Amino acid sequence: MKNSSPLIVAAALFFVSLFHAGIAGAIECLRPPLPEALEALETGFSVEVETIAVDSWDNSTPAPSDDNIYYIFKPKGRAARTGFIILPGGNCDPRSYAPAAYDIAAKGFLTCIIPMPSCIAIFGYTRADKIIQDYAQIEKWVIGGHSIGGTSAGIYALQNTTVSGVVIWASLPDPANRLDATTIKVLSVHGSEDGRVPPEKVLEYAQYLPADTVYVEIEGGNHTQFGYIDPSPDLYLKNPDDKPATISIEEQQRKIVRATVDFLKQFDANTCPVIHLFGSKDTRTMTIARFRDEILMKSSAGRSIIACYKKNGAKVIEIFENHPVIKSSARKVLETLLPAIELVL
Repeated sequence: MKNSSPLIVAAALFFVSLFHAGIAGAIECLRPPLPEALEALETGFSVEVETIAVDSWDNSTPAPSDDNIYYIFKPKGRAARTGFIILPGGNCDPRSYAPAAYDIAAKGFLTCIIPMPSCIAIFGYTRADKIIQDYAQIEKWVIGGHSIGGTSAGIYALQNTTVSGVVIWASLPDPANRLDATTIKVLSVHGSEDGRVPPEKVLEYAQYLPADTVYVEIEGGNHTQFGYIDPSPDLYLKNPDDKPATISIEEQQRKIVRATVDFLKQFDANTCPVIHLFGSKDTRTMTIARFRDEILMKSSAGRSIIACYKKNGAKVIEIFENHPVIKSSARKVLETLLPAIELVL
């Protein structure tokens, strides 16, 4: 995927300046994570956490040796249908967003954090292509991010038709890549005490977002506490100055997660004909899901079948609803095929 407008370069320079960009390693960014963030990288009762190695971000050139991983958070006990990709704020270690990613995954959403080249999302937001490719079983994708990460998420969504929604945390849309004429669903979450992206700026930039954009203001929240970011030696991020929060980071994070999860729920409606036929917890559904993940996902032809299935799932369900005979026949056909499917697993 290529940038469609030379204005993106100018936008990059503007927003990098706004959000205090600097050149640092992809993982060892200028702003390290707080200890609580690293604790959230451990698999727990409700979420499986993995660090995935990447051979190539663009399927052509090798991934840099110090920039060849991403973090995935998978809900346990259910197959996620909606995926959420998080792009970090400028110069902020991607692991700073692990607590939010963990809590969002615990609510049933596959969640991913992607490190960025030089720790600036505007330079690497197309890495989201890799995540969408790796998890072809996901039916709906939403991309978001903090600060420059949120700006970059909006640009990516405009260029990629597989994205259904955008979540911007303490961020502004890019005027050169406006979303107001699209059908993309958008959530904008900001803090009342944000010194970098103050509420009045969010209001000013609303013209570049769809009319049905959901706005959530966190009373007492600031810019820094949108991640578990260590601003030492300062109390909050500088250049430009943030303002001190009047609520704890734990409270602000709870409100960020709650607003994000509430937004993501709209994309989680069932579009899977198999679930429609048997139910999500039926052993037959689970067997077919295993066949998808363990067999089809391992070949390009199989991934194409999955993509076609996802694209047309809602239409197939509509046919089932309008034609009970077809629905009954489809159920019988799948039940006939199940023994053969089980043999290859």
